[in-house]
Amino acid sequence: MGLGRIRHAVVALSMLSALGSAGCKKEGVFFRDMLPRSGKPSGGEEVRILGSGFRALGGLEVRIGAKVATEVGIADDETIVFRTPESREADQGHPIDVFILTNEGRSYVLRGAFQYRRGQTDTPGSELQRRL
Repeated sequence: MGLGRIRHAVVALSMLSALGSAGCKKEGVFFRDMLPRSGKPSGGEEVRILGSGFRALGGLEVRIGAKVATEVGIADDETIVFRTPESREADQGHPIDVFILTNEGRSYVLRGAFQYRRGQTDTPGSELQRRL
């Protein structure tokens, strides 16, 4: 498929935390927030993107920086859910763009919306210790 045949729209949001209730709306899709906005470098944590109009997006791929998220789905019209991938060491400690790519060739960029915590390592039993 040639590039001329791909319908491509990009939405760039600057720091979702600064958006508050203003968010960003493009083509009937509204991005309001992302929770949580940070995670451990080993990945595997559930993240929710909040807004509206998500059912119209169809099939999705979510990327945090260059890494593809897993278990991506649209929970309802107002929530996209995914699990974070393992981070690259270079991505730790500073804001990273989150990309939402649709099967129809549309893409949305949430600028600086996620951050991997620097230097946090997981050791066996650490999750249990945090719960106690």
